[in-house]
Amino acid sequence: MAKKNDFVLSNESVRHELDTPSGELIVYVRPISWIQQQEALSRFVDFSSNGDDGNIAPKIDLGGYWRYVFTNCIDRTEPVLSNEELLNLRPEVGAEIQKVLPSIFEIVGSFAGGDSPLA
Repeated sequence: MAKKNDFVLSNESVRHELDTPSGELIVYVRPISWIQQQEALSRFVDFSSNGDDGNIAPKIDLGGYWRYVFTNCIDRTEPVLSNEELLNLRPEVGAEIQKVLPSIFEIVGSFAGGDSPLA
């Protein structure tokens, strides 16, 4: 058996049993790597020039963030849901699933050394 490398993220999914308003849902969640955190954060906020005055303004996209996290962190579900179905969940079901996924605040806090007011 190969020795586990402590520097590399495990690729084993964690099983979560969720009680949703639509019934029990089991979600297997993959851990998110450092590079994936960067990618998820880039889906959340983008900076662009605000017209002719040259001011830079952030554009916030929570949907882009959650689309990335749902697609990359959810390994599988019981009952089986396709990626398309996962992106078309009832709001109350999505709210339950997001509780076991990496939040934007955890990611922002990890980049700020844990001292972020968002953490």
